Amino acid sequence: MKRLFISSVFALSALAGYAQDKAVKAEVYGFVRNYFTYDSRSCVQSNEGLFNMLPNDVNYGANGDDLNAIPSVRFLSMTTRFGINVSGPEIWGAKSSAKIESDFCGASSGTAFNLRIRQAYTKLAWDNSDLLVGQAWHPMSGDLMPEVFSLATGAPFNPFNRSPQVRYNYAPVKGLSFTAAALYQYQYGSVGLDGKTSNVYSRNAIVPELFIGMTAKGKHLTGGFGVNASTIAPRVLANDMRVDERLTSYSAMAFGSLKVDDLSVRAKATYGQNTSHMQQPTGFGVVEVFDNGVYNYESMQLGSAWITMMYGKKLRYGFFAGWMKNYGSAGDDFMNLVVRNNKGMDQAYRFSPIVTYKVENMQIGLEYEHTATAYGDYALDMNDFPREITNGTVTNTHWVANNRVCVMVKYDF
Repeated sequence: MKRLFISSVFALSALAGYAQDKAVKAEVYGFVRNYFTYDSRSCVQSNEGLFNMLPNDVNYGANGDDLNAIPSVRFLSMTTRFGINVSGPEIWGAKSSAKIESDFCGASSGTAFNLRIRQAYTKLAWDNSDLLVGQAWHPMSGDLMPEVFSLATGAPFNPFNRSPQVRYNYAPVKGLSFTAAALYQYQYGSVGLDGKTSNVYSRNAIVPELFIGMTAKGKHLTGGFGVNASTIAPRVLANDMRVDERLTSYSAMAFGSLKVDDLSVRAKATYGQNTSHMQQPTGFGVVEVFDNGVYNYESMQLGSAWITMMYGKKLRYGFFAGWMKNYGSAGDDFMNLVVRNNKGMDQAYRFSPIVTYKVENMQIGLEYEHTATAYGDYALDMNDFPREITNGTVTNTHWVANNRVCVMVKYDF
């Protein structure tokens, strides 16, 4: 790993030198970041536990103990990041640029500590528009993100996704912009009928995920909204035959931010159908089986909202507060339901005080996360007994909470 890191740095340096010879400016950037975390119980996590989402439900053992109420700690530097920003000559009357960004988190839990691509795109910028092609933040995620330093960046209350995309921004007047994007899944895939996530369902659907949005930006206030349509093909083969099955799900968001002197306030509300590819605990289900064995599907609905407030310059302090709710089926009742992570979730919330202190290139942070989830049983329609169906809502709930303490030490370069 050390040799790989050194080789990568030399490669970036060589690229920067080559770029200078070609009248192209290249700037290497990044940071060394270490996290120390403590969790009071086991949780739904990834990236060796640094990407923390929701606490796992109780699991009683032979002696009546909760087998998930086991505390743990970790101390890791795998989120260390480096990248290169490139600005080049004018192309078709536009300023050209590119970005490559990587870290050591790997593409999955099984490949942790391996290099992965976070972002890799090219961009052409005209006077009042720009075109981005490559892997970047999904507009549902990156158009506004909470001010926290934990790796999950507010997930699952804030959608979290980076995807290959073609995105076009148009600003007819100063402070007002419109966005249209077509995206395909890569690292962050939708949940399938087997309960596992994969980008194959997006690939087989052929149709890209589509997003349109608007942002208005003033001196102190910024606001915007967007809508999203995502299509997957849960199956292409069944009973030794080709099948043509599709599920199109719709999502929407609205966001706003306020920046006045040392005060920063950000907030976002999201409505999502089957946003499992955005790290949210939702999914879809089978609602009908035709005579030829083909399935008809329906999406599961999830609502979420969050707010962050931070104050200060060198010493900054504030909080994150988030909430989400499972609203069940977007249409017919489910005969079979698949949900990403934590089946039986009714609602969840998180409250997180945050303190950071920055001196020159060094930043130290302390963050406490209290995340609680209400689990229960899916409400069954017994009128259709013995065929059990449910609308995806949850009854007989009980609360389970995790307390996380996170310490960060970061050095920017």
